[in-house]
Amino acid sequence: MLRAAGVNTEVYLEPAKLGSQLTYADRKGFRVAIIAGENEFAKDVVQIKNLSAKTARDVAFSEVVAAVQTTLKT
Repeated sequence: MLRAAGVNTEVYLEPAKLGSQLTYADRKGFRVAIIAGENEFAKDVVQIKNLSAKTARDVAFSEVVAAVQTTLKT
């Protein structure tokens, strides 16, 4: 969905601790990380982390594209 909306996207596929994945994203200069783990899937949400502002919020899966685009504009 994100790629179809024109948002550059990279998926971290290797098994690693979340902290390591976020460190990787920060080192690569990513501004947003999306966390979609077991807890998030159970609630039908994803967590959007603004890596530069160090904030996070849960967003309904159906609203992820708009939420990421809004986060990138700030």
